[in-house]
Amino acid sequence: MIIDNTGQKSVPAYIPIGQEVMHRYSRKVGGISLNAIHEIVFNMSTTAHIIGGSPMGDTVTKGVVNDRFGVHGYPNMYILDGSIIPCNLGVNPSLTITALAEYAIDHIPDKPGNTRNKLDEQLELMSH
Repeated sequence: MIIDNTGQKSVPAYIPIGQEVMHRYSRKVGGISLNAIHEIVFNMSTTAHIIGGSPMGDTVTKGVVNDRFGVHGYPNMYILDGSIIPCNLGVNPSLTITALAEYAIDHIPDKPGNTRNKLDEQLELMSH
């Protein structure tokens, strides 16, 4: 954990023990260990999975979405993609995005007159 110039704690992009493991494994398998220059010079994580950009917060001044991924100031608008994930997960984020979308959708109120079963009701029916 590092503390930036605003006093905020953050996870560093360059993690020494991770580097040691990478170098040892590389030697063992005859590979070449490399880093992204952004991680070393600028302490910025790089990933093939572009995520983040729509942070969660209690108000429009603290975030883009609320705890159910509704966009502040835009009723019935939701963000349900990788931009709601705040940091690199270290793995492909598709299952996390799907789970968060299912969570958000489950909290959207039904329209009057809706006769469809919710997901948990459908799963309960399928288990019998």
